[in-house]
Amino acid sequence: MAKVDERSVFINCPFDHSYEKLFLALVASLIALSRTPRSGIEIPDDGQGRLTRLYNLIAECRFSIHDLSSVRTPARFNMPFELGLACAAAQMNPMTHGFFLLERLEHRLDKTLSDLKGRDPIIHRGGHIQLINGVLSEFAVKGREVDPRVVHRIARDLFSLVDRRKVQIRQRSIYNRLMFDYAVTAATELAVKAGLLRP
Repeated sequence: MAKVDERSVFINCPFDHSYEKLFLALVASLIALSRTPRSGIEIPDDGQGRLTRLYNLIAECRFSIHDLSSVRTPARFNMPFELGLACAAAQMNPMTHGFFLLERLEHRLDKTLSDLKGRDPIIHRGGHIQLINGVLSEFAVKGREVDPRVVHRIARDLFSLVDRRKVQIRQRSIYNRLMFDYAVTAATELAVKAGLLRP
């Protein structure tokens, strides 16, 4: 059994160019909440035991966030598959793993994944502000609430920093280990500067 990190949150989302701002908004939100974003990006895609490592990574995280809004043709199964792994981890020990769902549209999840009927996803409508507000609301701890406006500013600054970094090191995507590590570090520095985290 993997040791659970209470602060870690696994992010399961489409690795599409159009999703980059939402991905960075998730990173900014989790950092602002003193959480540690984790992702399958961290696992080398060499095919050697990747499934086991992916399951272990999810199981090591106290929570996971799954965005099932990428409904298109051809169908992509990575997001529902990783959600299935999270469901297994939660089933094995509900005290050590919980998961949240994200969707673009209300009620669509009832049709696309009826087995999870009764779980209300965070609806972001494709906008990072709605996503941030939803994540802050779900992870809110009484007495330690985070002002969404501060996180909106952190996310906007993070968008600019990451865009500049992509140009500097000639990256076409943020969905690789180098850019993920940079985004987490930059978001942490912005949260410290905003007074949300201690240096």
